Amino acid sequence: MVADLVHPALKIEWPALKEAEPAVRALGEGLQSIILRKGGIMERRGGFTTRYADFWLLPTRFHAQAEKMRPEFRFLAEGRDGTKAEAAELQYVAKLVWSRWIADWTPIRRLSRLQLWEEELLRERFAYGGKEGLHLLMLRVYRSAKVICPWKRDLGGCRSWVALRHPWSEALVPVLSDGQFGAREREALAAVAGG
Repeated sequence: MVADLVHPALKIEWPALKEAEPAVRALGEGLQSIILRKGGIMERRGGFTTRYADFWLLPTRFHAQAEKMRPEFRFLAEGRDGTKAEAAELQYVAKLVWSRWIADWTPIRRLSRLQLWEEELLRERFAYGGKEGLHLLMLRVYRSAKVICPWKRDLGGCRSWVALRHPWSEALVPVLSDGQFGAREREALAAVAGG
């Protein structure tokens, strides 16, 4: 019998949400606290779901076109050529505060000012597939010690969630203060409610 030389802690899988690299940077720098998304084309039959209470934000270079970002956020894509990276830098952990499906365009339009994508791209995503709408995720983002994650084949594909074998720090530092985050959350709730 061959001894198992892998440390038990490395056998644990840590969930990660794949998101465009500029969006991960915006979340990590405290420039936004929401994600508006439809889900990947390889999602299960039920579509995108918020499966986890906390998870890595895994930056990808796919769907990261600077021209589809609001002008004031385009600096987040500077120096990125859109080629496939050999490794991803993990640094941010998100805790899901709440989420909801929004099937009405008006709240999505109001929410658009709270994130980096142009309204036209949100409109495309809203109308994509057989069911109009987008998932709104309200996230509290924390900084972890950096981890380099080799980009392996099982991280690819158009799906939102992947499992990683890289734990985050035990001590996470919020990117926004409680007061800043509270104000951001109230703004998102007001946009959803019609304020």
